[in-house]
Amino acid sequence: MSTSLHLDAETLGVIGGKGARQAVSVAAFQAALTLDTAQAGWWQGGQFDLMLMGLRSHGNLQTVTNTVQLPSNLWAPNFLRVYQLSYRQQFGPGFVQGGIMDVNNTFDTTGVAGHLHNASFGIAPTLTSNANIATYPNPGLGLMGGLALGNGWSAQAGVWQGDPPGMTGALHRGALWIAEADRSWGEAEHTQGTLKLGAWHLQQSTAAYGPDSDGLYAVNEWRWKDADRRDWAAFLQGGWSPAASNPVLGYIGAGVRIQGLNATRPADVLTLGVAQARLNSLPSETVIEAVYSLQLARHLYLQPDIQHIQNPGGESGHQWVAGLRVHIEH
Repeated sequence: MSTSLHLDAETLGVIGGKGARQAVSVAAFQAALTLDTAQAGWWQGGQFDLMLMGLRSHGNLQTVTNTVQLPSNLWAPNFLRVYQLSYRQQFGPGFVQGGIMDVNNTFDTTGVAGHLHNASFGIAPTLTSNANIATYPNPGLGLMGGLALGNGWSAQAGVWQGDPPGMTGALHRGALWIAEADRSWGEAEHTQGTLKLGAWHLQQSTAAYGPDSDGLYAVNEWRWKDADRRDWAAFLQGGWSPAASNPVLGYIGAGVRIQGLNATRPADVLTLGVAQARLNSLPSETVIEAVYSLQLARHLYLQPDIQHIQNPGGESGHQWVAGLRVHIEH
């Protein structure tokens, strides 16, 4: 049995351009427990996962910034819930997993972008803006499976309930069907790469819940070391969901991450990113972000962040958003 605890506290706000001059603060925790059935002396290949998550926020970030690509991937209305309760069973090269889960734990993930605070660098806004899916802050009931195909190839697919906050029956208000193929390559000590290609379809149970929607996404990541043994990484991600009823028709994001830029602080990480959401009948919204993660002590990190947003919410103009996040993990 293993446990983990994550604590985050963040304050951010608009410091220039469009948007209200009002600070928004967030405090959140995650407490997780994993039970490996083989290590417990039961059976091979099983894993139970339980996670509790709670958040308390002050201020409405969506109202303050009026952005489609929310400047914080942490902000949400107050909640306290079981965020994950699932069982996974490995069968040779394949697995199945079911329970309460976040789609973005396994689909459309970009590990290189993990330090960036803007929510669009997590799961593409062509998914989150066009479909009510089981992801932060509302996981949902889901069932998925995957298979390692050899030569670096793997595939996974799953189905999750629609309208996850309701939790009123597995597919009572529709279903999200999603599939992804992955290809990894490279050497352990040198250049490594991963390509992910995915497709999704949101099937509504009745027209009262809105139209069906679907789309595609792609993620490409690279990692390498330079001559001074610094760790470099880069990513390119995109999404496409062209239905006339969708508020976000397309998305593209890219960035670079450097660890060990300062030889005296090898654990510090600098990440730069740029992302653009193509909006329906409105100017595209573009975000440029820089975040520096400083390790102050073991398990303790401080992350100053600055973002420039062009055409926030599709309205002409720009804004500057600055934030400071403290992260503790154990």
